[in-house]
Amino acid sequence: MREIKKHIFLETISYENRHMSPRNLYIIRGEERSLMVDTSNNTERDWTILKGMIDALGIDCRKLDIFITHEHPDHTGLVPKLQELGARAFMNPDETRKRVDLLHSYLADERARIENLRIVGVTKEETPEVYDTFMEYTTKAYASEKSPLELSFIPIHPGDILSYGGYHFEVKLLKGHTFGQCGLYEPEKKLMFVGDQLMTTIVPIVGTQETDLGMLKCYLDSLGDLKHNYKDCYFLPCHYGEIRNVEKEVNRIILGYLEKCEIMKHVLEEAGTALTTRDIGVRTYGRSQGPPDYAHFASCTYIWAKTFSCMEYMMGEALSRDLSGTALSTGKRPPYILKITGKFRRISAL
Repeated sequence: MREIKKHIFLETISYENRHMSPRNLYIIRGEERSLMVDTSNNTERDWTILKGMIDALGIDCRKLDIFITHEHPDHTGLVPKLQELGARAFMNPDETRKRVDLLHSYLADERARIENLRIVGVTKEETPEVYDTFMEYTTKAYASEKSPLELSFIPIHPGDILSYGGYHFEVKLLKGHTFGQCGLYEPEKKLMFVGDQLMTTIVPIVGTQETDLGMLKCYLDSLGDLKHNYKDCYFLPCHYGEIRNVEKEVNRIILGYLEKCEIMKHVLEEAGTALTTRDIGVRTYGRSQGPPDYAHFASCTYIWAKTFSCMEYMMGEALSRDLSGTALSTGKRPPYILKITGKFRRISAL
């Protein structure tokens, strides 16, 4: 554990499983109450590390608040245990009103899981082997986690102010990774907790499975906002290292999505027929049709989620349009992406 700013402490949990990103735990220690930004996975090892951090700082859980950036299980998994010890939790209620991403499928009931699989092109009738494997793994994951549906929290909203340890944080909407993800911005100290909206090393997931919400567009717009309006900010993500060069990371992430969109256009062009989200993801990322084992379950889920987000984005956006100076502009009119009964196909521009 180290103090990265006055009264702000960081502990990082690393994992042997390469599919799991290192998890940053942050605590802002205050005189009356302290604030933890998210928790971690619901495992004994993570709980030991998290509770050890709290104890080392001499914090009574009855005087601890938790700011939940979004409700994915690697952020909320230990919230119930802390609540049992007297902690309070805060979260944007929009996180529970719009659960639109595939990452929630393994924390949903069976009917919701079946529907989420159908959306990406996995059904009992057409892809029985992949369907059975995925249902087995989602059931296993569901049994090991406490559903976000069971979380109790105090509602907070963008624009609200939370004060701890001499800091005055404004709740900031960071839509894209999830529907209602929020961060904490300290305008005087120029620092921001950004959840999973921004990070180094990898491209964060926009895992929408619901049409007409424009989640990837929201995400790219949000990144543009961070790049242009928070240039001098010190960013604290929930995974990987702190960020001081926001322009570099934003450009890398945007380019990563737009490059995948270009590949998916070529996949559809070469196929000459309608493809499911799963089919497009398999050809774009060069992965197997389904998770070969439980260790690959999450990465397979992420690929399907990213693929759906890109396809929905291309249905409504022209890739030749400049996005914060990083778009892949070809100078040609973009193709149209047409969705037919859950499948996508490419048609020539008119």
